[in-house]
Amino acid sequence: MSIRRNAVLAAIERWASASIIDAETADRLRATEERHAIAASARLSQYLLAISGAAVLMIAGGVFLEWAWPTLDDVGRTLTLAVIGIVVSTGGIVLEARGRWAPTSYALQVAGLGLLLSAYVWSERAWPDLSLPATVFGGSALIVPVALGWRALRSRDAYMPAAHFAAGLGFLAVFLDRTTALSGDAIIWILDAVLLCTIAGLGRILALDPGREEHPSALNTFIAAMGAGFVLVGYTAAEPLDMGVDVFLALDAWWALTTALTVWGLERGGRLAQRSGLTLLIAIELLAWIGLGFTTVTETFDGGFGLTTLLVSGMAVVAFVYADRRGLTELLLAAAIAFVVPIWIWAVEAAGALGGIAALVLTATLLFVAAGRRGSATTP
Repeated sequence: MSIRRNAVLAAIERWASASIIDAETADRLRATEERHAIAASARLSQYLLAISGAAVLMIAGGVFLEWAWPTLDDVGRTLTLAVIGIVVSTGGIVLEARGRWAPTSYALQVAGLGLLLSAYVWSERAWPDLSLPATVFGGSALIVPVALGWRALRSRDAYMPAAHFAAGLGFLAVFLDRTTALSGDAIIWILDAVLLCTIAGLGRILALDPGREEHPSALNTFIAAMGAGFVLVGYTAAEPLDMGVDVFLALDAWWALTTALTVWGLERGGRLAQRSGLTLLIAIELLAWIGLGFTTVTETFDGGFGLTTLLVSGMAVVAFVYADRRGLTELLLAAAIAFVVPIWIWAVEAAGALGGIAALVLTATLLFVAAGRRGSATTP
């Protein structure tokens, strides 16, 4: 039984015990929650089966390509990947019209985008840059995301525009690489500009339409853009800026920006924002900080595990306090993990050191005291 369902059922019991609702109303609420839980479970199983099916389809495609690859030249391989990608994407679009096939439709469309992008990347082996075939084929890389993305926006789908935007950055990179004489650094800067303009535009849309009634895909596309930013920030810091190990500082800055925007969205949107998936997003961001914080301290600053533990676990404490005050269950769980993991790693490194053992015992004692005080505060 899920945490959310437990909370709902417990609330119904409290209301019934306090005579806020009668027994008949309580029974109807329980029945409604039961139907919702069954529907939610079925929906989750749909997505898991669809994702598994897409993975199996990709494996089947890989087996086919492994069989056919040696018999094809680079042009044939490019066209084969493109045809398979078109067929898979078309199948997903056809299924999208059938409501109960939506998870399968999404999985097929994303898989098709991946295959098409692979075809465009492989085309570099088939035709040299700026040649007529490369220009024609590379030019079509700009048509694909525009056509499919526009179609997804017109259908008012909440998810596929985000996937098309993320893939569209890859298609745009291929288009610029195959059809222009721009350097790799220039292409990265152009992608950066497109990403920042998109984020600014989506932020404006979300500020004017927080309920997402007019733009149902805006929030998911915004999240996808912020996620794509980690890739582009990393490339920008490593290539045009040549920051070396300082690239992690750039990623830290982007992480701080995405986290701040997520918190802003939670504060501005209230309960609607919490139901939209932002609570899960901020939990994922906190878990990502475990790896990013460790890497920043050890690679950029050449620091030890003590400093890393202080940095990562300190952020976990801040997140835990915020989640506790706002009732964000996912963030509470992520904060607990982010707090314990660096302490555990540091303890392993300090095995046998009495100072480390004493620090761990003290930390555990403080946690127990805090839990006791919190329990006293919540006891009716």
